[in-house]
Amino acid sequence: MDIKQLRYFTYVAETGSYTRAAEVIDVAQPVLSRQIRRLEVELGQALLIRHGRGVALTDAGQTLLKHSRLILQQLDLAYEDLNLSDGKLRGHAFLGIPPTLAKIISVDIIKAFKENLPDAKLTIVEAMTVNIEESINLGRVDIGLLHNPSLSQNIENKLLLKEELHLICHLDNPIAQKDTICLSELENVPLILPSISNTIRMLFEKEMFKMNIKPTIAWEIDSVDIIMSLVAEGMGSAILSQYALPITRQRALLKAVPITSPKLINQLYLAVSSKRMVTRLHKEVITLLTDICTKHFPTHSNSNSQQ
Repeated sequence: MDIKQLRYFTYVAETGSYTRAAEVIDVAQPVLSRQIRRLEVELGQALLIRHGRGVALTDAGQTLLKHSRLILQQLDLAYEDLNLSDGKLRGHAFLGIPPTLAKIISVDIIKAFKENLPDAKLTIVEAMTVNIEESINLGRVDIGLLHNPSLSQNIENKLLLKEELHLICHLDNPIAQKDTICLSELENVPLILPSISNTIRMLFEKEMFKMNIKPTIAWEIDSVDIIMSLVAEGMGSAILSQYALPITRQRALLKAVPITSPKLINQLYLAVSSKRMVTRLHKEVITLLTDICTKHFPTHSNSNSQQ
């Protein structure tokens, strides 16, 4: 039994698939299967059972997975301790951020990372919340910022901030003359929204469903930039964070109108995997992220929203 075999086994067990595990760790599937088969032969027990949708753990596989996670975590900790021998924190952190938020805070994150962690590496992945959640589960992303995440035993979430969503409309739209707009008034407003898997879309439709109202979806677009461009062309209105407005090129043509009765509360969480150790580097990145979000959104931070 060696570390490579344990690592391969852990990825297959956690993804539930040889194919997905091979993609995550960039190893040919036959190599992966061969290494795990050797592990099973050495232990004298079957660890995985193949089925139509992937693989399932046997009782022996469940036991080994528990020990394998601990072994790999201790190994990661040993590497980190050795890298700290000269007082310099090294390593590579992968951070997932939703598109609008990425445009607002990414530059500050990179500057702070370079200043505080000059010997470490950072990769920022821009993606929708649902994709970031999947990447955390697969080990492709270490830390994620998530909008209204789903509950999962595999992910630990910490609330960072809450904000009220706004209707983004063209200045020529009569709605732009309003100070606020009731959610029920959006029934016949042509909307440009992300696809149904988007968490802000799900939040909006959930509240509309409670009022027995079916929204008018004019376009489904999974790009904030394209959505804002279409709103600027008068093709419809959008439901987004008010912070999307200052970073768009067409901001002079648009207005953000607060939505009320009820308000749509968007919640931002900081997320890590509950299956993997949070390293010292990850803890430093989490501190930087928290400070930067508080700086950019002081009136919406968790400490203020809970008062």
